[in-house]
Amino acid sequence: MSGSRKEVLSNALKAEAGGASVDPGTLFTGDVVGWSPYATVSGLAALADLAALREAAFSNVVITFRGLDEVGNKAFAEWLVEADHTGPLALGEDAVLEATGRRVQLPGVTVADFRDGKIRSYRTYFDDLSLIEQLAGA
Repeated sequence: MSGSRKEVLSNALKAEAGGASVDPGTLFTGDVVGWSPYATVSGLAALADLAALREAAFSNVVITFRGLDEVGNKAFAEWLVEADHTGPLALGEDAVLEATGRRVQLPGVTVADFRDGKIRSYRTYFDDLSLIEQLAGA
């Protein structure tokens, strides 16, 4: 895939948030690894599974970028995701939060490392407790 690391990261985040449909193999390496407070992934199949869980739980997703930059072989994005909780959200192996219909806002940051123009690894940081509080109406 051609394009700057900023463009690749932006497209990847839009796809992962559910705001765009794209083949993850065009944005991520086959051996991609990722971490967030919510999940750890290893490989494209695990990444696709995680995206499917998110798509089942949230709709009307909007992602806004507050900052997007690249330095060396890394790209950084500060973002805000807004979405409606319209499906079950798996919180763990034995815990599922059923749809609440609430609109949630989740600010965060993603740092991505690249290889051959694709994301090889990423770390996403956000306040998962804030998300749960919004969903629970706390």
